[in-house]
Amino acid sequence: MHMQHILESISNHIESWGMIWFGLIFLGSIFNEFSLLNLINISLININLFPYLLGLTIGIIAKLRGRWI
Repeated sequence: MHMQHILESISNHIESWGMIWFGLIFLGSIFNEFSLLNLINISLININLFPYLLGLTIGIIAKLRGRWI
């Protein structure tokens, strides 16, 4: 029964925060590839943070709106 509670908790988390995680990880990765020559270069261990923050922002906006477009 304890394992079922953990699986339900993970499932609820994914349902609630899926758009935000998608924006952060997927869109952030895509924006990072396109930002090789950008002027805003806030980097930490050679990872540019701006594209990931942009992806996170888009994910949060989508979560608040309830849809992507």
